[in-house]
Amino acid sequence: MKETNKMKLSFGPRDRLIVDDARIVFRNFEGREDKFNRKGDRNFALVIPTEEMAQALTEKGWNVKIKDNREEGGDLFMYLPVKVKFNDRGPSVYLNTNGRVNMLDEESVGMIDQIDIASVAMDIRPYDWELASGKSGRSAYLERMDVVQELDRFAARYAEDDVLPI
Repeated sequence: MKETNKMKLSFGPRDRLIVDDARIVFRNFEGREDKFNRKGDRNFALVIPTEEMAQALTEKGWNVKIKDNREEGGDLFMYLPVKVKFNDRGPSVYLNTNGRVNMLDEESVGMIDQIDIASVAMDIRPYDWELASGKSGRSAYLERMDVVQELDRFAARYAEDDVLPI
């Protein structure tokens, strides 16, 4: 995916996040179990490119994570964990491959983990929670996403044809 600091972030009705030109990392749309994830939990992280954006999100209650950069003298690495739960509220996930758009469902959304991404736009809804212990917070849930797949020159050449594997 192309490195970009051109991300556009705005706040919509009911504190929804509207994000264009996003960069996502730690993709686990499949919900596979690993060191950082329970089996079945689908999620990813939205990279927050500037401290100003991170501060604006934090002030609105979003759970922005901030890590030191692995490179000495590098900028902080900031991201928002986003959960992906399929239910009656969504999400709607669209994959655009060379102009052909498919809506992905719970079975097919895992393919996003494996593809090269040219661009991403998304809407994220908040879920404010509070435990009996008094601990509270805000979780981010994917509501809608538009992913444009970046194709290599050979895949792009044959994308319009129905080329089948041998």
